[in-house]
Amino acid sequence: MGYVKIALDPFIAIATMEYGKMGEETLMRSRWARRLSNEIPRWYNVRMGKLPDVDMAAAFKVIQGYADLVFIENGIVKIVEFKTRDFRGAIGQLLSYRNQFTKTPEFQPYSNLPIQLVLVASRRDDATRELAESEGIIYELFAQ
Repeated sequence: MGYVKIALDPFIAIATMEYGKMGEETLMRSRWARRLSNEIPRWYNVRMGKLPDVDMAAAFKVIQGYADLVFIENGIVKIVEFKTRDFRGAIGQLLSYRNQFTKTPEFQPYSNLPIQLVLVASRRDDATRELAESEGIIYELFAQ
């Protein structure tokens, strides 16, 4: 399996002005997600896993993982992590999110659907691509 290379449209300068001082990964996520149909259910920066106690919610926000993007397409849950650096760390994040998905109350209605993990990286990293593929994670290169 190789790389998927997707070029940005020529309006990156407009997008940068549109999003102001948005972080690189947030901008990358916004640009990447534009290709999704408006009918596709999606969640951005979604907490993964169940909080053990409502009173402890604020404390657990610090240590709980937040997936960059979760969407459902063709009956498949796709959990996507966007990275401009620390690509290898995203593999552990995605594996953890897959484990926590069915434990997340908001996603209970979708817990019977298959899950596909996707790592979207801004730069080529062959070692990370190989590791991702060995874990069944789609590695996609998205140029900015």
